[in-house]
Amino acid sequence: MGTTTLVGTAVELEGGKEVGTISVPNPQVEWGKDILARVKTVMEEPVLLGTLQEALVGAMDGIVRELIPAGGRGVRGVTAAGNPAMEHLLMGVSPACLGKVPYRPLFKDARRVPLSEIGLDGGEGSWLYAFPLISGFVGGDTVAVILSTELHKSTRPVLAIDIGTNSEMAVKSSKGLFVTSAAAGPAFEGGEVENGMVAEAGAVRAMTVEDGKVRLDVIGGGAPRGICGSGLLNVVAGLLRHRILEPSGRIKGRDEIEGNLANRVESGEKGNRFILHRGAKGEIAVTQEDIRAFQLAKSAIRAGITLTIDKAGLTPADIEAVFIAGAFGSNLREEDLVTIGLLDEQWAGTMNFIGDAALDGAKQALCSEEKRAEADEIAKSARYLSLSGSKHFQREFMKEINFWNL
Repeated sequence: MGTTTLVGTAVELEGGKEVGTISVPNPQVEWGKDILARVKTVMEEPVLLGTLQEALVGAMDGIVRELIPAGGRGVRGVTAAGNPAMEHLLMGVSPACLGKVPYRPLFKDARRVPLSEIGLDGGEGSWLYAFPLISGFVGGDTVAVILSTELHKSTRPVLAIDIGTNSEMAVKSSKGLFVTSAAAGPAFEGGEVENGMVAEAGAVRAMTVEDGKVRLDVIGGGAPRGICGSGLLNVVAGLLRHRILEPSGRIKGRDEIEGNLANRVESGEKGNRFILHRGAKGEIAVTQEDIRAFQLAKSAIRAGITLTIDKAGLTPADIEAVFIAGAFGSNLREEDLVTIGLLDEQWAGTMNFIGDAALDGAKQALCSEEKRAEADEIAKSARYLSLSGSKHFQREFMKEINFWNL
């Protein structure tokens, strides 16, 4: 249950065969693109708690009906993993506690209830397992990622990152398992971007430049309708490599650029923009404001990674493997992540793109009581690093705001 996107998989409990997977936009974006905005909404208008829960459950029901011919009647069990606020909203519990000091959730243990308790139809005796939470900012989705990667069992220093609107980092060292969360904002999922969209048909997911000509890789082919998060990351890296974008994040003016790419830069009141596509239905462009939103997201994630590694008693050079999770993780490239400064150059060759590991962890827990017990143990043993109000985080955030100089 992501802040921006919901993903559901139907699995046959006997044998674990997958029936299908669907992703849909989270309808709660109507009450705020980021999770803190939704928390604030419920704090200001408590009556909307039920409305947000109904919107979420309604979307889940739509996924069920599309995946399972018998609809809710064919459901025996559901596992759900999300950040703390999403899990509170799922259970119909006010997340207001997460919007004020000391930011403690009203529950941390896994929720095990009849499916009907959240308003979702199910077969006789159907049940819901909502993953346990680690803290007010690190939730069941992170526990599911750790379960999927078996990070908690590692005997070597490893790092896992779940990139999204709320990005979580987990580091395993000889000192234990350390986790934190950085509010990156929705730029990595196509939000707060002028031509942003979710990763579906029509979204630009990559850009290549050959002999001054731009070629776009569009999901499903055809003319682009917008750009998704992984596409934006690839485009930013490309603009840096071709010197269209300065390390400070400024898009250069047309007169500062050599070659044909200069013709794709336009100036405006809010800064320059780089045109990816011109068509009968308009233009697809990356704007200066898009770059700034992307920089804030990148900087928050990188600062969180640095501080978690330090808390685990390690240095970046100690990390032997990096797991990159997230709905668009499989579309990312090592060189792009290094170019924008999100990950260390010395980690090249150690990165493992594992896709939606939170969903995989949820599937494991769906089919195994032992895995559900393991998830409970992970949540209890993980040590949370708070970044809220941290001067160390603010210092690292400002240090990482620029892109690396090539």
